[in-house]
Amino acid sequence: MGEESQNPIRQNRRRPASDDADSPGPSHPKRTRESKPDLRCVPCALMFSQQGLKYLNSPNGFRHRTRGECMASRTEGCRTREFIFLVVCKEHGKNWGGADRLIFRNFRSAHSTSMVSGIQLPGIYGLNGSVESEPGKCIITMYPFAERGNPIGAIVPRRPLHRDVQSDNVFAAAKSLIKECMNPDKPHKHCQYSRDTVLPTRVLDVGKPEDPHPTIKLKVNETETHAPYLALSYCWGKQPKPTAPVQPLLLRRDTFRDLMGDIRLDSLQQSIQDAIFVTRKLGFRYLWVDALCIIQDCKIDRDEEISQMASIYKNAAITIAASSSEKAADGFLSKRIPPYLPDYMFHIPMSNGQNGTVYLSAEAYETEHPLDKRGWTLQEFMLSSRMLIFSDYELLWQCKEVGLRGVTGRGLEYLQPLEALPWTVFDDDAEPDFGNLDSDKIYLWKTIVQQYTERKLTDPEDRLRAVTGITTELETLWRDTNIHGLWKKCEHPAGHGRLSMA
Repeated sequence: MGEESQNPIRQNRRRPASDDADSPGPSHPKRTRESKPDLRCVPCALMFSQQGLKYLNSPNGFRHRTRGECMASRTEGCRTREFIFLVVCKEHGKNWGGADRLIFRNFRSAHSTSMVSGIQLPGIYGLNGSVESEPGKCIITMYPFAERGNPIGAIVPRRPLHRDVQSDNVFAAAKSLIKECMNPDKPHKHCQYSRDTVLPTRVLDVGKPEDPHPTIKLKVNETETHAPYLALSYCWGKQPKPTAPVQPLLLRRDTFRDLMGDIRLDSLQQSIQDAIFVTRKLGFRYLWVDALCIIQDCKIDRDEEISQMASIYKNAAITIAASSSEKAADGFLSKRIPPYLPDYMFHIPMSNGQNGTVYLSAEAYETEHPLDKRGWTLQEFMLSSRMLIFSDYELLWQCKEVGLRGVTGRGLEYLQPLEALPWTVFDDDAEPDFGNLDSDKIYLWKTIVQQYTERKLTDPEDRLRAVTGITTELETLWRDTNIHGLWKKCEHPAGHGRLSMA
C-alpha cells in the first residue's frame, strides 16, 4: 500500500478519455458510440477465438504485436490494438518493449492460481500481457466482458455485473471466507486478534441463530461476557431537527430502559435493520452500533465510549461496512444501480462470420463509496481486523491477509486505495518490527493525515476525536505520545519541527 498502483490507467473509471493524439490515455470507442469491426487486425481477432484461447492457456502464451505494430494501429484501423498501445504507454511510457512482441496469458482472477496448477480455463477471464524478453513482468492487464446473447460470449464468460450483495450464494461465500480466516486450527497469522474477546459495554442482542422468532434488545455487559460480535460502520446522514415529528431511535437516558426490552425492527433506521439481517444471516448474535450502544445525550458516556473505539473495532469479529449508503435511512442491501460494464467497446470479427462485441477494462475497479468520505469511518476501516463491505455491485471481503476482493471471486478485480495499519497492531505477541524507523512513521502518519483531511466531518470539533482510536494504537506501537495530532518524538523529514495533524 502507498506505492503507485501497478494497474494500468489509474484514472476514474467513468471519466471520458482524452482524444489528444499526444495523450497516453486511451481514446477509443465508448459503448455509447458505434464502431466498425476491427477487420484489419488478425492477431486481435485470433486472440478472441477458440484457437486463440488454446494459446492463451498454454505456457508460451499468445504472441500478439510489437510496440511499433501497436503504435501503427491508428492508421491501420485496429481499435483494440490502439487500446493496448495507449494503456501500456500510460504506465510505462512510449518506448516500452522495443522489437519484442507482447505475450498474453489467460488468468481467472487475482485470487486464483488456475493456470499455475495446469487447469485449462474454458474462457477468457483476464489477460496478462508481458514482452517476450521479460515474461515475468506484467505490463498490462485487461478484463473482458460480453453481454448475454452476444456471439463472443461463448469465449468471454464475464457478463454485465448486476448488484448482488444478499443472495444465499453470496452469504455462503462470505461464510466460507470467515471460516477460513477464523479457523481455530489454522487461522490467518495476521488475523488472530478478536478470537476470544469481551463484549463492549453495550451491544444489540439480535437473538440466537437457532431462534425461530428472534427479538432485538440492548444488552449491557455487566459481567465481562466473552462472545463474538459484529460492528457496523455507516453514514448517519443529516439528522432531523429536534422539533421534527419523526426522530430516529437513539440510545438516550430516556430511552435506555425501553431499549433493554424488545425493540421493534421497523422502529430502526434502514441501515441498522440491514445490519441486523446480516448479523443473523452470518450466524452471530451480537451487534455494536454507535447510535444504540452509546448514550447520545450523555457527554461522559460519549467520551468514555469514543476512547474505547480502537478496542471496539479491533475486537469485532467482523465490521459490516454500509459503504454504498449515504445515510442511515437509506439502507445498504436493496440499493438499485445499473449493471456494470467497462467503458470501452470493441467489435471483433469471428471465424463464423459474425461480429462479437467485447468490453475491455485495463484497470482494477476503484470504489467510490459515500462511507469513504466521512471522517469518523477512516479509523473504523483502519482498526477492523476483518470487513464485509457492501459495495456498489458486490459484497467485498478484506482481512489482514486477504486484499480487497468480491466474496464469490467471480466479479471485478478491486483496487484498495486506503492505507492500512501495520499488522503488528493486531498481534499482541508480535514485536513492533514495523515503525522502528522514523521514515516508516513519517510515511504512515502523512498518509493517514492525507486520507483523513480529504474527508468530511459534521462537527469540526470532532477533528481530533475521530482519529483517537488510530493514535491510541500507534502510541503503543511506536512508544510515542500524540498530543493534539502532534507526535513528540517524530521529527518531520524536512526539518520543519514535529510531524503533526496540522
